[in-house]
Amino acid sequence: MTLRTVRGKIVANSALIVVLLAGASLYSGFASLELDQSVEALFRNNLTMENYQNLLDQTQTSLTEYLRTKSSDSLKDFIRNSTQLSDRASLLNENIVADQSLLLQRDLSRVFETYLAVAQAGIEAKRGRDTIVYAQNFETASREAGYARILISDLKNQFLSQSLETFSYYRSLIPGVLFSNAALILAATFLAFGLLLSYSRALTEPLSRLAEAAAAMGKGEFRTAIPHVNSKDEIGTLARSFAQMQEGVRDSFENLQTRVEVERKLYEERMQVLELNHRLKDAELLALQTQINPHFLFNTLSAGIGLAGAEDASRTSAFLENLSGFIRYTLTPTSRFVPISDEMDCLDRYIWLLKLRFEDRFAFLVEIDEEIRQVEVPAMILQPLVENSIGHGLSDYESGGVVVIRGYWEDNMAVLSVWDNGIGMEPIEVESVVREALDPDPSSSGGIGLRNVIRRIQLSTNGSGRVEIQNRNAVGLEVRILLPSVRGNEA
Repeated sequence: MTLRTVRGKIVANSALIVVLLAGASLYSGFASLELDQSVEALFRNNLTMENYQNLLDQTQTSLTEYLRTKSSDSLKDFIRNSTQLSDRASLLNENIVADQSLLLQRDLSRVFETYLAVAQAGIEAKRGRDTIVYAQNFETASREAGYARILISDLKNQFLSQSLETFSYYRSLIPGVLFSNAALILAATFLAFGLLLSYSRALTEPLSRLAEAAAAMGKGEFRTAIPHVNSKDEIGTLARSFAQMQEGVRDSFENLQTRVEVERKLYEERMQVLELNHRLKDAELLALQTQINPHFLFNTLSAGIGLAGAEDASRTSAFLENLSGFIRYTLTPTSRFVPISDEMDCLDRYIWLLKLRFEDRFAFLVEIDEEIRQVEVPAMILQPLVENSIGHGLSDYESGGVVVIRGYWEDNMAVLSVWDNGIGMEPIEVESVVREALDPDPSSSGGIGLRNVIRRIQLSTNGSGRVEIQNRNAVGLEVRILLPSVRGNEA
């Protein structure tokens, strides 16, 4: 357990509080102990002096009793008491020192020695029946006993005075001791509260913020700020680990969102492809429906060509041959890609037929760059545009009608253009044609005319090709088909 852990910090600060409280208690206890020791010394010294005085009185009593009655019991009492008094007297101070109480003890020791010596001499004189001597010794012993009592009384007073001085000194220290003790206790209490508040804040604040961040993560808010904890204890480790977990969850969630978005886009693209395929099939169906009758007509014309040849009708045979070639090309599936050269062969036959029908009423100009003749395009995209120019733009022209068909490269796009000098189209009419051509409901744009061409270009190129319809210099109408170069391959 180290100070870097929460437990170590709590134990260390709790130990500090305990030490302060223990110091306050020990300080107060030692002060009380010294005061108690001073009072105890007073009673102990007084009790010692009382013992000396009692032994002296008992010795003196047993001496007096023996000198009067010469009783053996009294002699035994005297010997016992005098022996104890002598032993106790030997414990008194024998040296000359500066201390007044020790000097009194020295004097008391000398008096006890003199008293015991005189008393013993009186006992011996009593045994020898020398009345005068034991009477003198008894008087001297009684006088020495009086001296001893005086010295014992002086020692008591001396001890009392010293004890009172010590008691007064310690009594004067009691307010300071109480104040110091109270200050230490208050300091320990405030420190304990301060540490409690500090550690409760240090522990609960980051934990509360971590709890808020966890609740936010539970609601899907993965960018909630994590509290930055600099400590290296368990809370700091928890905060750093939680931040790493949040980052990992956020990255996983973002990756999941990215994957879902990619899958959604792929699904949308797949649905678009399916929708385009569906529209293309609808357009093919419409084109096939228009080819049912030409099949019968083509077979009939083939029989007519044979008949015209047999009758040597060359112009009729050429007419029938161009017509049958044109009809044969129209039977090509409109979803199939063909070279522009094949598309132009069909268009040339169609123009021959138009000239045969209208003679010099319309002029046709064809300008196709050789470099794009092998570019593959959806079948039957030029003839409907030329037919649209003749049937709509130039329908009121008796002469002077011009149709220009051009093919060239422009910004990596193969461009096929059909322009006529007819009446053109109003912008609202152009918008209606384009809207109907791109309508998901194929029934809104029947036939294989301009609308069908726009629809097939949009579907066959998956939206990368386009048809532009615009009035040109306020005269006539130009329809441009732009096909991406990736669909074409030059020979």
